Amino acid sequence: MEKSKKTAKESPQKEVKGAKKRINVALQGGGSHGAYTWGVLDALLEDERIDIEGVAGTSAGGMNATATAMGLLKNGNQGAREYLSQLWHKIGESSKTSPIKPNPIKKLVKDFDISSNPMFMMMQYMSSILSPYQLNPTNAHPLQKVVRELFDFGALARSKDPKLFLCATHVATGKLKIFSGEELSEEAVLASACVPTLFQAREIDGEFYWDGGFIGNPPIYPLIYNCESPDILVIQIRRVHDPKMPYTSHEIANRLGEITQNACLTREMRSIHFITQLIDNGTIPAGKLKRLHMHMIRDDAFFGSIDRASGFCADPDFLDYLFQAGRRMGREWLRENFDKIGKETTAEIEHDFI
Repeated sequence: MEKSKKTAKESPQKEVKGAKKRINVALQGGGSHGAYTWGVLDALLEDERIDIEGVAGTSAGGMNATATAMGLLKNGNQGAREYLSQLWHKIGESSKTSPIKPNPIKKLVKDFDISSNPMFMMMQYMSSILSPYQLNPTNAHPLQKVVRELFDFGALARSKDPKLFLCATHVATGKLKIFSGEELSEEAVLASACVPTLFQAREIDGEFYWDGGFIGNPPIYPLIYNCESPDILVIQIRRVHDPKMPYTSHEIANRLGEITQNACLTREMRSIHFITQLIDNGTIPAGKLKRLHMHMIRDDAFFGSIDRASGFCADPDFLDYLFQAGRRMGREWLRENFDKIGKETTAEIEHDFI
């Protein structure tokens, strides 16, 4: 991953031309596919005209959100780029001892599919018949050490700018739980990324939490309620559209996962669209509610070219592949949409969510 390391640490700061534009970002989860989001964020942060007010995330999106907020707090946009780079390089390093690796021959043609890896197949089978309380009795989490070493949660808890929101699922009620302010902690980050078939529920103040992807992937409302900027950029790594009809059990499971992981986002986007229409047609008086400008970065074609199971693959070459793809998309989005920030919605809400 040397190329991505140099991109984050050595690329020159771009000259700031014109006024900065303040936005909020909402980051979807998806395992190692979150390295794509890292690439998008790196491109946005490289452009010094972008000022991030608030960041919300779920699971891998929560990891990215925490790294972004930590870096912004320490050293602005460049600090955020460096913390994101450190996070994903540490994740890549920690995967080197994992038996779940892509085929070395297929890697040469950028095929990182692990669905036929014997150890991955065994993990899938074992997790279908045994719970993590049997398979993982010590509740070890491969990223706990990374989170502990990298983030200063005391500083994050005290920070008013940027604002950080992490999403988890409350096991007992099924409600969405947002951790922010003084609630931010190592356990909150791990709760947001607690896949219930792999890890025991994380206990925080006597309550138990699972991965937030089931109920808010990503959550948008904390950015609406708690941030001043009306511009919200969603970085999505779960496909919305898939023209291919799934027939095999593997294809059906993949598509079902995409649909369920996008369900809450779809409902939030529909609600935002509905309220915006009421504001625009005068049903809600002007100034009564904030009129949002929604933006979205996603690449269904790219994620259609990689298997969903690869979200369990943290091979450094794969992470770099995702990072570079995300950077390209981030830069393209800026070229096409920067001038529209603060003025209009660029997300195709009616086409994608209505």
